[in-house]
Amino acid sequence: MKPGKITMAELARLANVDVSTVSRALNDSPLVKEHTKSQILKIASETGYAVNASARNLRRQSSEAIGIVIPLRPGSGQTISDPFFLEMVGAVSQAASERGYDLIVSVPKGDEKIAEQRLLQTGKADGLIVIGQAGRSERLEALGPLAKKVIVWGGLADPVNYTLVGSDNREGGRLATEHLLSIGRRRILFLGPNNLPEVRLRFEGFQAAHDAEGLTHDPSLMLDVEFGSASVFQEVSDFIETGPDFDAIFAVSDVLAMAAIMALQSKSRSVPQDVAVVGYDNIGQASLSTPSLTTIDQNISAGGEMLVDLLLRKLAGEQVEPQLTPTRLIVRDSTKPS
Repeated sequence: MKPGKITMAELARLANVDVSTVSRALNDSPLVKEHTKSQILKIASETGYAVNASARNLRRQSSEAIGIVIPLRPGSGQTISDPFFLEMVGAVSQAASERGYDLIVSVPKGDEKIAEQRLLQTGKADGLIVIGQAGRSERLEALGPLAKKVIVWGGLADPVNYTLVGSDNREGGRLATEHLLSIGRRRILFLGPNNLPEVRLRFEGFQAAHDAEGLTHDPSLMLDVEFGSASVFQEVSDFIETGPDFDAIFAVSDVLAMAAIMALQSKSRSVPQDVAVVGYDNIGQASLSTPSLTTIDQNISAGGEMLVDLLLRKLAGEQVEPQLTPTRLIVRDSTKPS
């Protein structure tokens, strides 16, 4: 008999039990004695019996899968290969796998049919995790009753009808700026896409740190650049040439911060002696850059755990509240004068 071709009836005959007992054993029913269950599973493994997952999931009314939607904003230049997205997918995948769920990754394009509704209404996924609110707030609000099957990674600002998990963006912005001010930097360039909810919160923290020191931030020290823009290097280089003087940069992502460091070095500006730089995210490459990057750690690993746990609790009918990951400053060489 070819592996994988054995039927449930044949498996029952080999185990000397009836078909209903085999079915219960394969579904881990407490009605089957452990000894019998172990015997059936052992024979199933030895004979290559393949469980009909689709039929089983139909009975359970569960796909045993959750979706992760990564909306890439048109014009942002970001791709799925962005280090932040890769680390977030890894964290969510790990947490889902530990809880017995597969992960479906969806990268919707432009104005195609809303990915959130498609995955949920077709039953491909029991619930969804959406990474980022940018350009999606209205769509997420329009989910209506489906919102009870959705968790969103984003900034906790205005009230919404969906559940949010994220770092404390305002606190992260405050910590980064407070650190730069503490080492004597007074003209800090704020680098990032100012129209995004998370970035606005980081800027609020940035301003709060200035206010606490009785300082006013020069509004000309802002450079609005997209997370994945290929032109970041050139835009920062141009700002160095034509913009006002600055002695520090707070970039709202590590990728932006590392591009800024390259631009500074190309213009013979040393980091951190001439310009101190702080990023945001604490991606893996941050500690390996030259110089190593001071950054705000929003604890992506803990974020993945929170996203999956809250989603499964919502699917089980629980009432859940928004949660924040631990947010802390990691000081490295990009702000440590030698």
